[in-house]
Amino acid sequence: MPVRKKNELSKDCLKQYKYLSLVGAAGAALIALFVLFYPPMPGVADQGDFYRVMAVTGLGKVTTPDWYKYVTTEYKILPMNYTRLFGVIPTTSMIYPIFLARQAAIIIGSEYFSTKILALVYTVMYISSLYMCFKWLRFKRVATGIFFVALSLFILMDGNYLVWFNSLYGEPMMFTGLIIFISCFLYVSKHMEEINVKKILLLFMAALLFLGSKPQVFPALPFMLLIIFRIVSLQRDFVTSIEIKSIFLAASLMLIFYVGGIYLQTSFTTGIDTEYNSVFYGVLKGSEDPRADLRKLGLPEDMALEAGKHSYLPKNQYVKYVPRSELTLREFNDRISNFKLLKFYLSQPARLIKGMEYTASKAFDTGTSLGKFEKGEVKEYTPHLSRFTLWSNFRSTIMPRSLAFIVAFYALVILTSIIEYIRRKDDMESRLQIELLWLIIIIGLLQFPMPYIGNGEADTAKQLFLFNYTFDIVFIVVCTWIFNRAYGMLRR
Repeated sequence: MPVRKKNELSKDCLKQYKYLSLVGAAGAALIALFVLFYPPMPGVADQGDFYRVMAVTGLGKVTTPDWYKYVTTEYKILPMNYTRLFGVIPTTSMIYPIFLARQAAIIIGSEYFSTKILALVYTVMYISSLYMCFKWLRFKRVATGIFFVALSLFILMDGNYLVWFNSLYGEPMMFTGLIIFISCFLYVSKHMEEINVKKILLLFMAALLFLGSKPQVFPALPFMLLIIFRIVSLQRDFVTSIEIKSIFLAASLMLIFYVGGIYLQTSFTTGIDTEYNSVFYGVLKGSEDPRADLRKLGLPEDMALEAGKHSYLPKNQYVKYVPRSELTLREFNDRISNFKLLKFYLSQPARLIKGMEYTASKAFDTGTSLGKFEKGEVKEYTPHLSRFTLWSNFRSTIMPRSLAFIVAFYALVILTSIIEYIRRKDDMESRLQIELLWLIIIIGLLQFPMPYIGNGEADTAKQLFLFNYTFDIVFIVVCTWIFNRAYGMLRR
C-alpha cells in the first residue's frame, strides 16, 4: 500500500474538495446573479472620481451624470493609447478589465461602453479566484472545508462588495486583485516542488493587478515583493541560477516602476486635494492651537483662518487659501508633505491616537450614501442596497467600532498565528499560508492610519474599504480555525 506524504489528502478527500470548490463557485455565481444582474441592476453613483479612469482608458461622457444620486452605466468609446496595456505608461490596472469590456461591447455591436459588461468581467475574475482559493486551500477535515466555503460566500459575496463592480471606481479592482494574488499564492505554495519561472511571473502579474488598482495600496509594495522573494528563496537550486536572479530582479524593477509611476501621477492630481484635507480638515479641525500646529508644520500661521474646512466647498467659503489657487499651491502644497504630517503625529502621540479613534468609529461600513440605481430604474434616490447584505449590515451595526477592539482583535490573531507558525516548523505549506495571512494583516493595517493622516476627516469610511475587506478575510480565517479546533475536540 503506498504511503502518503505528511498532510497529503486521500483520493476520496481530494475528490470531495474538487466537488466542494465547484459547489462554492456555483453558489458564488448564484449570489452574483441575484445581487448584480437581477433587475433593476444596482451600481454605485459617481462622486466625481470617474474622470481619472475615463481619461486613461478611452472613455467619455454620453450625458452629464447625476452626481452622487444616480448610477450612470453608458460611456462613449474613445481612442485609447494601447501602449498603456503593456505598462509603458504606468496606468491603473483597471485598464485590463475595462479593455475586455470595451472589446466585448465592440464585438456585440454596441455603440457605447457599459459598466454592466464591466460588472460581468469583474464577476468572472472574482468568482474564478474564489474557486482557486477553495480548490487549493485544503483542510484535513472536509467539514472544516465546507464551513470555510460557506462562510466565505456569506462574507466575501456580500452585496455591498459586489455592487461596486458596476462602476468605474478603483475599489472592485482593489479587492479583486487581492483575491487573485491570494489564489495565485496558494497555487504556487501548493506546487513548491514544481516551481518554475512561469509560476513566479504569475505572482508578479497578480501583484501588479492589486498594487496597480489604487495609489493607496502603494505601501504594500515592499511586503508583496518580500513574500514573492520568500517563495523563490525556498528553492535553493532555483535561486542559484544567474538567469533566474536576473528575471526576478527585472520583474521586481518593472513592478516598482509601474506601481510607483501610478502613485506619482495621482499625487499631482488628487494629491493636491488630499493634502489640503489632511491639514485643514484633519490637523487643524478641533485643534486647541491651530497657529502652533501650523508652525510645527512649517506653514504660515494665517492659514488658521481655514481651519475645519475641506477642499470641496464653494470658493466663497474660503477666506484666503482657496484649494488649487496659485497662492495655496505655492504657500501650502509646495511646503507640505506626507513625511511632515507623519512626523507631526509621531511627535504628538495623543493626537495620533485621537485620530485613530475617529478612524475606528468609521470602520466596518462598506455601504455608502451614493445612489445605487439608474435614474430611470427607481422612483427616487436610493442610497441603500438590500440584496444579500446580511453580513455588512451585521458588521456595521453590531461589530464594535472602537480602537480598543481593533487592537485587541489583531493582537490576538497575530499572537495565535505566531504560536501556530512555531508549532508547524516541519510543515512548510502551512507556514507559507500563515505568512500569507500576515501579509493580508499588514496590507489592512497599513490602510488604517492612512485616511486620517493623509486626508483628514474627509471620506474616511470609503478610504477604509480595503481595511474592511482584509478584516473580513482575517475574520473568516479566525472563525475557520475556531471551528476546526472545536470540531476536532468533539470528534475525539
